Amino acid sequence: MSTADMDSVRGRSEVLRGQIDSMMDDLRTRTARLAEAQEAIALSTAHARSADGSVEIVVNASGAVVGVKFSPDAFSRTTPRKLAAAVLATAGLAAADMRRQNAEILRPFIAAAQVDLPDLIPGAPSLRDEAPAVTVDDRSIWNRTVLRSAGNA
Repeated sequence: MSTADMDSVRGRSEVLRGQIDSMMDDLRTRTARLAEAQEAIALSTAHARSADGSVEIVVNASGAVVGVKFSPDAFSRTTPRKLAAAVLATAGLAAADMRRQNAEILRPFIAAAQVDLPDLIPGAPSLRDEAPAVTVDDRSIWNRTVLRSAGNA
């Protein structure tokens, strides 16, 4: 191999090394941001108050109720059935708000996940191309044995 060829190989190697270093730096940054997002979600709560103000609900990141607060006159101005309905409806509102907050925190990561192979490697096949849907309408095939035999071929 000539000196010019060796220099060319070294040059390409340095370019590749630079690209890999850049990709690793980007990966470290994204990983740190994802850890921050996960922590933000884990520590987040959402609050909702019923339309009549009788109930306030707090939910955690998974939408589980972690707090219920009734107004001082909640039990005297409504029936138990209506109060229970208000609790359920308000919990649903708080959980919906929590889902919205989580989606907002994760929005940058979801957008980044939309990168396709051709975006990274020119000429690579796209992962966005949908695979043909496989449907099985004939349920009788589920009753066959896995191993083929004279009666199951």
